[in-house]
Parts: sequence; structure tokens; C-alpha cells
Amino acid sequence: MSNPSELGQLAPPPEGIYRTFEDLLTNVQRVAKDQGYGVVKLRASNYRDGKPTRYDLVCDRGGVKYNSTAKKRNPSTRKVDCPWRAKAVCEVNLNNQWRFAMQEHRHNHEARLDRIGHDLNQGFNRMEQRMDGMEKRLIDMEQRVISMEARMTGMETRGGEMEVPMDNMAMEGSMLGTAVM
Repeated sequence: MSNPSELGQLAPPPEGIYRTFEDLLTNVQRVAKDQGYGVVKLRASNYRDGKPTRYDLVCDRGGVKYNSTAKKRNPSTRKVDCPWRAKAVCEVNLNNQWRFAMQEHRHNHEARLDRIGHDLNQGFNRMEQRMDGMEKRLIDMEQRVISMEARMTGMETRGGEMEVPMDNMAMEGSMLGTAVM
């Protein structure tokens, strides 16, 4: 693959073994989202003890585009018959762990910029919040410096003498006390 952002060149999730189907699906969907596409379950099959042991997974842009006659919201669909396909199979010989395997790597669409844009916006919002916090701390530090400068100026106008309150301090004898030998 040359450039993952080129049409149809979105990187697939890595094939592998997962402890549960939920772990598999979570990982596959996270990788897909990072690439700018979605993965959904198309169908479940091969039931054992009432539970599916195989899921067919497809790109969320798979399927045929159609126009709805619904009036309340935008009736168009984002389906573009994307060929990307994968399967998740519960393997008995792997102690009922789930194997993820690609069947078709190609996409016929570009990355969904709305997902990438959403993630970028979240990142920018976090950075903005941190910068606001830093700005508040800088303003606070600036106020402290101004206050300290005002005190220093006041000391200079009094001749540099610094008054130290001597409340409850008895100064008898030498400050160093008696030497011990």
C-alpha cells in the first residue's frame, strides 16, 4: 500500500486471535475509526448452543446506495457498495477464542473526514482548556510579581530599611549564644 489516505487504500485492522468476540469487535472498530471508516456486523451464523460462532463484518459504507422517501430528516444514505469484508470465527481448536480474518482489504471511498475532524476537534478543545489554565496561572504569577515589585519600590523609598516585627522575641546576650568547647 502506498499512501493509506489514497482512495481505497485505508489500512485494515490486523488479523489476529481474541479472547472474546467483544474484544475482537472493539479492537477492529477502534483501528477502523482511526483510519476514517466504520466496521459493522452484517450477519451472525453457525450457531452453537444458541450462540453465533461466526460474524460477517463489513465497512459501514458497504451496501447499495438508496434514496428514502422519508420527509423528517435527510433521506439519503452514505452507502457506496464498499467491498471491504472480514469475518470473525469462534475456533473450537483455540479454546473457543475468536479469529479475525480479512476477506477483502479494498475500500472504494476515502476516509470519512467527519470522524477525523471530530477527533481533531476534541484534541484542539483539550489543548484550548489546558492553555486557558496556563493563561490563568500566568496572570496570577504576573499579579504576584507586580505586588512584589510594589513592595520592593516601597522599601527603596524608605531607604532600603526593612522593618522586621520583633513581637515576643527576647534578644538577650549574643545571637550566637555561648560557644561550647
